[in-house]
Amino acid sequence: MSKKIIILTVPGIGSKEAGYSDGLKEKLRKFTKGKPVFDNMIFMETLPFKETKIDKNQADLYKRLNEMNRLGGKLSLRKFVLEAFGDAVAFERNAYDNNSSYKRIHRYLRKRIEQANTEMEKHDKTRIVIVAASMGVQVLSTYIWDADHKKGIFEKAGATKKNNLENLSYLATIGCNIPLFVSGSPENEIQAFKKRNSGFKWDNYYDSDDVLGWPLKQLSDSYKKIVTDHEINTGLYVGSHLRYWDDNEFTKPFAKKLINLYSSM
Repeated sequence: MSKKIIILTVPGIGSKEAGYSDGLKEKLRKFTKGKPVFDNMIFMETLPFKETKIDKNQADLYKRLNEMNRLGGKLSLRKFVLEAFGDAVAFERNAYDNNSSYKRIHRYLRKRIEQANTEMEKHDKTRIVIVAASMGVQVLSTYIWDADHKKGIFEKAGATKKNNLENLSYLATIGCNIPLFVSGSPENEIQAFKKRNSGFKWDNYYDSDDVLGWPLKQLSDSYKKIVTDHEINTGLYVGSHLRYWDDNEFTKPFAKKLINLYSSM
């Protein structure tokens, strides 16, 4: 019998290239060695800001400004801020316009989710797991919310079983910054997406030194019911936000989740 776990990754702020999750893969291989799941993980990366040209547009903009104004070059903190907060502004601006970055990113994510579901069909038993980082959690959360409420890219043609993620078994979020996007809303208006299925689990990992990574449980009652927060230590201050992918305090418990999930199939 063919059993597989498909691990779909959604990156966060900053320019990302293929291979950004290699550290995670390496640690998962290490911590699952000798277990049946070891040879039965299928990794699928997503590159939403690269594939929709947002990364390129930001790089071109910084190059133009830096050449004439000496802003600090490629390692400038100003460049990091442009990429980090520029992603958020670009994603949210005019969200429901037909060709907005928001809709283009959701269309790209839908395509990758459908590809993951096509891969599922090749095996006897399969589970989908997602690791979403930083702003990637906001991207994924809004995608699921729109799918459930026929909004955004799902307004005219509703979501289907192949793209609504109602078959999502496990979600791990790292360095999540959803609180930044809902900070101006009263508690009763802050709503998590609905639980995907009866077996669905969501673990949120954050470092208290990471100013861009937050706990979620106290956002509202709906978050309290669906997510479990885990405080970990990935390092000091801004650098901590970039270290989740291969940090043992995340990768080791995540590997254990995969071992248990595979055993339960």
